[in-house]
Amino acid sequence: MGDEICGPNELRGRQAGAPSSGDGPRSPRGRLLYCVVTWSVVIAACIACSAGDTDHLRTPSPSAMTVVMATASATQSTTPTSVPIVSETPNLQGLTPSPTGLATATTSAVTPTALLPATAPVPSATPGRAQVFVDLAEGNLDVFVRMTDGAVINLTNHPSADAYASLSPDGQQVLFVSNRDGPSHLFLVGVHGSDLVRLTDSEYGDTLPQWSPDGQRIAYQTLLPGRNWEIFAMQPDGSQKVNLTNNPAIDVSPSWSPDGGLIAFETNRDGDFEIYTMAGDGSSPTNVTKSAAAYDTSPVWSDAERIRFRSDRGGARFEYQWYTINSDGSELRPVEE
Repeated sequence: MGDEICGPNELRGRQAGAPSSGDGPRSPRGRLLYCVVTWSVVIAACIACSAGDTDHLRTPSPSAMTVVMATASATQSTTPTSVPIVSETPNLQGLTPSPTGLATATTSAVTPTALLPATAPVPSATPGRAQVFVDLAEGNLDVFVRMTDGAVINLTNHPSADAYASLSPDGQQVLFVSNRDGPSHLFLVGVHGSDLVRLTDSEYGDTLPQWSPDGQRIAYQTLLPGRNWEIFAMQPDGSQKVNLTNNPAIDVSPSWSPDGGLIAFETNRDGDFEIYTMAGDGSSPTNVTKSAAAYDTSPVWSDAERIRFRSDRGGARFEYQWYTINSDGSELRPVEE
């Protein structure tokens, strides 16, 4: 999946004397510029949350903060974070970096890069399929597509922050999040940059869109009044929006099963963060992890039956490692890194 520019893997490479030259995104100056911009994007979330009800700021970070590798496959970052703040807050306004909301972060080698809408090396090309990624363009985050012939197109080219991009299953449209109209909303654009349309218009913002495997629905999370996070689904044209979770708890980080029949998500409705599944229509919510002594976050399907997630059950609070579990809650296994 590649190292994040500001991540611990990159830092370890530099400490080991990995070469770097020029002003590219992995040069010292490029990394500095990138980190300043991306932290500006994210810290606004912490500031926005601190202005209101602060209960969520004392919860562990839901996995929305980890789904930031804006690649065509929406692959999650494998860098755990120990920052116990609420998940990706949809206000992407770029403000001056501030430690607000980060006071509880540890100073260990675990860097909270999962907060960042991180750029990453373009993933290995899939034959006949364009590749989508997010990168800096003149100090601003934009969404790019690399066509199958190698041509690269800036799809957004806008002074706002544009991130969390993913290619539709049919390869014809790109879904992304932008704050160009105030709080963050979901946008759709053709793979060649035409037919830009805004899909959502909630008052407090929307983020973390996830295509269903057949491309017929988009799941995403929305911040509602009262700091209530919910998971919605809609048609790709923005119609038929449905609240799938409809619960006063924090419900975040939707992840479709490979057959589209289930959605794994993260919730604290039992008092601690657990991994749940629900049917695609929101029915039959089921606690999969059932561990009151641990925080379980960041669900993503590793195959048709198993869910990969992060948990601190094996160590100190907020010291996460990856596990897999069957969707029925059986056969919990640690992932050997």
